[in-house]
Order: sequence, then C-alpha cells, then structure tokens
Amino acid sequence: MKILVLYNVARDLGVGVASDIICEHEIEIIVPLVEELLLARGYEVETLETTQNLWNDLVRRIGTFDLVLNMAESFGGGNTDEPLVPAMLEALRIPFTGASSLNMQLTLDKEKSKLVCQGYGVPVTPYQRFDSPDEVLQSNISFPAIVKPIRQEGSIGIYADCVVKNETELRAKVAHIISNYFQQAIVESFIVGREISVGVIGNGTNLIVLPPLEFQFPDTQDDLLKIRSFEYKWGGQTEKMVRADLPSSVIEKLVDFTKTAFRATECRDYARMDFRVTPDGEIYLLEVNYNPGIGPNSHGLNNTLTKMASFTGRGFEDLIEGIILIAASREKLV
Repeated sequence: MKILVLYNVARDLGVGVASDIICEHEIEIIVPLVEELLLARGYEVETLETTQNLWNDLVRRIGTFDLVLNMAESFGGGNTDEPLVPAMLEALRIPFTGASSLNMQLTLDKEKSKLVCQGYGVPVTPYQRFDSPDEVLQSNISFPAIVKPIRQEGSIGIYADCVVKNETELRAKVAHIISNYFQQAIVESFIVGREISVGVIGNGTNLIVLPPLEFQFPDTQDDLLKIRSFEYKWGGQTEKMVRADLPSSVIEKLVDFTKTAFRATECRDYARMDFRVTPDGEIYLLEVNYNPGIGPNSHGLNNTLTKMASFTGRGFEDLIEGIILIAASREKLV
C-alpha cells in the first residue's frame, strides 16, 4: 500500500501566547519515525507538509498513493484551520485516516461536543460559555472552577492559574482567553478527583476500547493542581501515565461512555476521551479528542494513546499500522 503522510509545522501563532509554540514541533520528530517504521513494514511512503499550496500539491499527487495518514494538526505553517485539511481531502475524494472535517468541527468546540454527548446520556461537567467577561455567572457553576479556551487542543491555554477560586479570578481569566485566543471561554465547575483517559480504535460496532489510563501528579498534593495543564504537558513538570486501577463497575461505565461519545460525535478510526472520576465513582466527560497523538513514548515524547496501546501489548509501530489498516478497511481499500 502507498501511504502519503500529511503533517504541519507551525512556525507562526495565529492565536495564543508565545509559549504555545513549544508544543508544535514534536511532529518534526514523529514523522521521520513513522516513515521509517512504515518502510520497514513494506509500505511505500511519501511525506508532505500542509503548506498554503496543499490543494495544488494534492491534485498533482492524486493517483500516486492509496491512503493519506493525516497527522496534520494545523494548516499553512500556523496553528489554526486544522479542519481545512480533511475538508480538502474530502473534496478531492482522497481516502484518509482519522477525523472527518465534520468530526473536527464538532469536537473542537468543547461546548458543542458536551451538548451532543450529554444528549446521548454521557454525564458532562457543569459548564457555561462566556462570549465576554461581563456575562452573568450562572447558578450551575460552583467554585473552584476551571476556565479554558473553547476551541483549543493539547492543553493549550490551560495553565495552573486557570483553576479559579472566585468570580474576580474567573472574569480575569475569561478576559485573557478571549483577548489572546480570539474565541469564547468555557468555564466548568472543577471536579476534584482522578484524571482518566480512555482510548478507542475502530469504527461502527467494531470498536476496541483500550484500558483506561490515569494521569498522576507526584509533584503536588494540591487537588486543584492535579490537571493536565500546559505546565505539565509541555512545561517540564512531572506527570505519570499509569494503567488506571479502578473498580470494574467504574471501568464498565467508562467503556460505555467512551463508545457512546465516539459514535455520537462521529469519530473515525481512533480517538480518546478524557474524564474526571470522583472519589465516590461519579464520572464526568471533560472532552472528546479526535486524532490524539500517536507518536512513540521515546525521544522525549509522551503520547497517551500509545501508552494505552502498550497496556495490551501493542507497540508504537503496531498502533500506527493498525490505524492505517482500520482506515483502509473503512475506505474499502483492503
């Protein structure tokens, strides 16, 4: 099979603060490793950066490959417009792995994905969208609360000080997000508990749910700092990814909620759901992550889905090839 690997290297920030650029360059490590492993497994491989010339680049290459492995997390050398990549592929009727443009648009918006998942019976954190810092605070929001950009991934815009203890702190953080990320803020009641992530690969009724993973934060005893903040994910603070030790009844609910959220938001091939689990076993969906990172957990990288796959004996190479074969089957290429 001939594989075209699409990727983007963000050199300019369309939204955000200067430190956000840190997370944009691990793709330069991952793509050569993916190319090497696919070549070793007998695939023909070409890589292509998603520059502003992407449409013309794809048109010229039509017929020279069978499937796109879409690893582009943004477009045109910036850190925005990621859904344009699958939209172009769809318009050109090119088969590709992972999220469709519809799935991206839906799940990028934390409010819209919560509304959909809640409608299908998945419990979500109490939340409120803020279009401006001056909006009336709704009664369903309790303190402490956490303030996030409504359409960012990868812990972008989520710092330790996003956990706020009063209305003054809340409004200041909402104002910061709106002015720096050019989007609404979403405010959620902070759920004290364990940070759990559940991965899934497959499509339709043929879904494989990977064992739940727990993020642990050994550097702090403060419950309000036990979140996957930018400082933990990209800033060098220590977090641990371990197989979650949970009661079977909780795991069963997590599996059910993960499958439901996957189908409700029209995920494809692979995805990851993030939850908070309270000490008494209540579960709250935080967000749906399409196309989660599938790089290795080597070379200084930390990739959650890859770690989950390792709990079942799958290596980085197996995960990548598995996703390609799942997408190829969905596209009726195999």
